[in-house]
Amino acid sequence: MAYATLADLIERYGLDELQTLTASRDELIGEVNEARVGRALDEASSLIDSYLIRRYVVPVIPPTPALVHACCKLARYDLAVSSTTVPTDQMRADRKDAQGWLNDIGAGKATLEKAVTSDTSNQWSRFQARRPGLSSSRCF
Repeated sequence: MAYATLADLIERYGLDELQTLTASRDELIGEVNEARVGRALDEASSLIDSYLIRRYVVPVIPPTPALVHACCKLARYDLAVSSTTVPTDQMRADRKDAQGWLNDIGAGKATLEKAVTSDTSNQWSRFQARRPGLSSSRCF
């Protein structure tokens, strides 16, 4: 599940920019390539989940406005890198800003409103918390 939609990207950055960013090298700029946008949004959402998974249940439903914004920034940068254009300084700054915010969430310096936190008690997911190797209670 992507945290943002094509409509969110169009609202933030405009139809003209998305048409330019999604045009492949062998086609004229015209229609927005929805498949490329969907892939970029899915990849951005997956990246976001990788930052959030230790502290929150993912995907975060419904996504907060801050998550939607971060997803748009990351997807926009990804579209620019994989298109015929070069990312602008603003795109680079937005991406860095989004990743910094996600790092802060992972480090516990920032939180998500109304997001369900992960259960990190000893009774939950011992699989995630245990170290590999032998112990008195395991033989693998």
